[in-house]
Amino acid sequence: MRANPASSATLCLLTLALVSGGTHAAAPLWQRDLKCTSEKSERARVICRAMEKEMQWAGTGHAMPGLPSFQVTFNTVARVFCRLPIRPEDTPTLVEMGLWHRYAATDSSLRAAQRSRGTTFLLALLGDAGHAHYPTMDTLQKPQAWMTDREIESLRREITDMTDHPASLFSPRSPEYLLKGGCQSVP
Repeated sequence: MRANPASSATLCLLTLALVSGGTHAAAPLWQRDLKCTSEKSERARVICRAMEKEMQWAGTGHAMPGLPSFQVTFNTVARVFCRLPIRPEDTPTLVEMGLWHRYAATDSSLRAAQRSRGTTFLLALLGDAGHAHYPTMDTLQKPQAWMTDREIESLRREITDMTDHPASLFSPRSPEYLLKGGCQSVP
C-alpha cells in the first residue's frame, strides 16, 4: 500500500509545526498543569493541585480520536474526593471554582475546561450532602461582578440532574457508581 502524497505532505507540515513552536501551544496538553496558583483561596489551590497530581493520560475526543493528553477523568475525581477528602463544607469553594472557570476566566484553554470539569464532578460526588452548603450571592465572601444566583442555581440543577439519573456514574443507585464500595474501593 503506497502513501498518498497529500497525507505525506500533511504529516511533514504537522511535524514541522510541532518542531518549530507548535509544541509551545500544545504544552498544556502534555503537562499536569492546571495553573492552580491562579485560584483565589488556599482550599481551592489544594483541590486544584490534587486534581493536577491525579490527572491521567488519555485520548481526547469522542467519535474521532484526538491527541492524547493529561486529563481530569472520572478516576481522577474519585481519588481526589477520597484522598483529600472533599467535604460538604467545600461546596462553596467548588461552586466558585467551577463557575469562575465556566463563565469568567480569561483562560479559555483546555486547562480551564479541565478545572471546570473536575470541580463539577466533585460537586456531583458530594451529591445531596453538598446541597445544604450551596452558596448564594449573600453568603459568598467576595462575589464576582459577573456572578448571580442564576448561575449558582443553574449549576445546582446540573449537578442534581447528574446525580438523580439512575444510570449516571454519580448516582448511588447506578451499578457503575464511582464510589461503589466506598473510598476504600477507589484505585
